[in-house]
Amino acid sequence: MASMKKSSGNRLDVRWQHGIDIDKNSRKVQCKYCQKIISGGIFHFKQHLACTCKDVEPCHEISENVKQMILGVLVKNLEANAKKRKAHQYSANDDDEIKEISSKDKGKRAASRSGSTQTTLNQLLKKDIREEACR
Repeated sequence: MASMKKSSGNRLDVRWQHGIDIDKNSRKVQCKYCQKIISGGIFHFKQHLACTCKDVEPCHEISENVKQMILGVLVKNLEANAKKRKAHQYSANDDDEIKEISSKDKGKRAASRSGSTQTTLNQLLKKDIREEACR
C-alpha cells in the first residue's frame, strides 16, 4: 500500500490517485470521478471519496470498491489517532506524577543543604513507600 504521510509534497499517498491538486498547495482538490472541486484539503477530499457526508458532499460517481478502500483508510487513521491520544494521555499523567514528586522533593532539599548528595526520585519514592508501610 502507498505511504500515508501528511506532507503536501507526498504524491505517493493513495488519495492522490483519485484527485488533482488545483492550487499546488493541497487546499483544493478536484475529484477525478465527478470533477467536483473540494476545498479543505485532503481531509475533506477523503470524506468526499468515502461518501461519509461529513462536512462535504459525497461523490456519486465513485466505484464501490474504491469507496470501501478509502473508508478503510479513514478507519485505520482514526484508530491510529485514538492510540496516539491514549499513549499521550498516559505520558502526560506520568509527567504530572513526576512533577508532583519533584515539587515535594524541592522543599526537603532546600531545608537540608548540609548534606552533600542530592536526593534522587528513586530514593524519594522508596522513602515515601517506607513511611507509608510504617504507618
